[in-house]
Amino acid sequence: MNEQYLYLWVIILHDVFELVPKDKFDCSCIERLKSVDIKEVEPILDALLEWIQDINWPVAKELIKVLPRFHKALIPHIKTIFNSNDDQWECWTLCLLRDFPADTVKYLSSEIKRIAEYPTKEELSAEANEYALEIIQQFNLNDYK
Repeated sequence: MNEQYLYLWVIILHDVFELVPKDKFDCSCIERLKSVDIKEVEPILDALLEWIQDINWPVAKELIKVLPRFHKALIPHIKTIFNSNDDQWECWTLCLLRDFPADTVKYLSSEIKRIAEYPTKEELSAEANEYALEIIQQFNLNDYK
């Protein structure tokens, strides 16, 4: 019985990893991501977010439209990005937040405010603080701690 369960789990994981783009031009997964259940996609959220590191990639432009479906599940992953040293990725992640519901964005308010108010030299150079200010204004995050 355990072998059957393991076999099914491997099949499910294999199938879900088919939703991760293979290269920056691979948009074949986008239509499936529009309808897949959040439970199915949770194991690959980090991998999907990696593809928005450069918004100039064709797949990034498409993913940024579909990822907001998974807004709640993305919160811990986005916090990790905001605490990384990848300032461009922070910028594109802030752009992703534009299409999130306000009640989800508030859970990221302290990180967004930090980027806006106390940006690193690199975040200033990438203008991440400007993107963060836009999010603060759009979602009125000054009301949240």
